Amino acid sequence: MKGSTIWFLQRSSAIINLFYVGYMFFFFISSSSITFDLWVNFFYSNLTIFLTILFVASVLVHSFIGLWTVGTDYLTKRTIGFLSFRISKYADLFRSAYTVVFFTFGLSYLVGSLLIIFVNS
Repeated sequence: MKGSTIWFLQRSSAIINLFYVGYMFFFFISSSSITFDLWVNFFYSNLTIFLTILFVASVLVHSFIGLWTVGTDYLTKRTIGFLSFRISKYADLFRSAYTVVFFTFGLSYLVGSLLIIFVNS
């Protein structure tokens, strides 16, 4: 991907995340007392389901780009070489393991979130 596309995705996903947090904050502030029925009706509304799915996707995009940037910027032979020359030989292995770990966590987060959203609706 081009750098400008990555930059745009990172910033727009941050705006979507901020909007969702504001939406949830407004719900809590505007409700004098939150009952179970109010909570269920709020989360089963079409708008909240749509915004939650958008938020989950946005969190995945935002975190993937952020973690990918950290991996490609800091897990290199040059940057790890400041710690130890022997360790710097394994920089590509560290970066690959790092990528597999955050991809696995991201995929499990996505599957778990979608199961919670669609199984309960």
